[in-house]
Amino acid sequence: MKITSLTHEVDLDGIGSQAIIKRYFTIKENIKNEDIHLFYAHYTNFKQKIKEILDVSNKPDIFIITDIGFNEGFAELFSLFKKSMNSGCKIYWFDHHIVENSVVRRLKNLLEIYLNDDQKCSAEIVKDYYLPDDMIAQEIAKYAHDTDFGDNNYKIASQIQSIISFNRGKKGNNNKKRIVNLLSEGKFENEWFMDQTNKLRTWEENEYEKVESNKILMTIENIGEILVSHAKIGAGRIAKLLKKQNPDKKAYIGIDTRYDELVVYSDVINCRDLAKTFNGGGHKDRAGFKYKNIVKNGEINPLFLEKLKSEIKGKILK
Repeated sequence: MKITSLTHEVDLDGIGSQAIIKRYFTIKENIKNEDIHLFYAHYTNFKQKIKEILDVSNKPDIFIITDIGFNEGFAELFSLFKKSMNSGCKIYWFDHHIVENSVVRRLKNLLEIYLNDDQKCSAEIVKDYYLPDDMIAQEIAKYAHDTDFGDNNYKIASQIQSIISFNRGKKGNNNKKRIVNLLSEGKFENEWFMDQTNKLRTWEENEYEKVESNKILMTIENIGEILVSHAKIGAGRIAKLLKKQNPDKKAYIGIDTRYDELVVYSDVINCRDLAKTFNGGGHKDRAGFKYKNIVKNGEINPLFLEKLKSEIKGKILK
């Protein structure tokens, strides 16, 4: 039996979901490691990854998607889902992002299982479905919830999240798989994790200095002050850092110049609707998208900034 897992690559919720899935099929279904295939995606390459997995003759027997919301731009995948299901590939999707009711109904009709609960993180949903009484799965889900909902109660969860961010992108896939394997075995601390933590510290310190030096303060009528910055580090981490250091602002926007990706955090702007304008997605209070050449020669593209300001004005939460 061929099992394939596709998950959100940038955080502990996505990686933790995959670890619980791997643990279930390893210990409960006795599936060999070589028959469990691990893939990673973000909103910007989700359709491409789905096609790589399903638009082939050798489809998986079971295909599981976790921690990626459904955007309008993904609608072209419906026919591929239907074709794959009809050919014997069972598709499961576990998520916690806001999705329109019409899309939820269609996915539930198309797929073997579609579960979505925005009050939980994806790892909790996966744990409840596959391993509700397993102590290791419970611990993974607990740490995933802690980082995804910003509770920050567990230092170990933050450390693992940092290591995942450090291994973002295709070059880090082998390390992400190693993290999945370790978590699935209940190994949350070991020498490799320590080594990764030491390596990323210097990188973080250098990039955090750039976040500070690249800060821009924007004032938008009827909203207030918004902080924007950029560096070669996760856009979500930039936004979180800006929010932590400047809690009085109305919104926080981080730009990861490695991938031309932007993440916005706000309690007054509908972040998801803003991101959807740029073919992105996420949650009401945090969301992201990709935009080519946001930063040029170390400066944020002024034309993009004007477009962003214009779109923000129409996305105020009521």
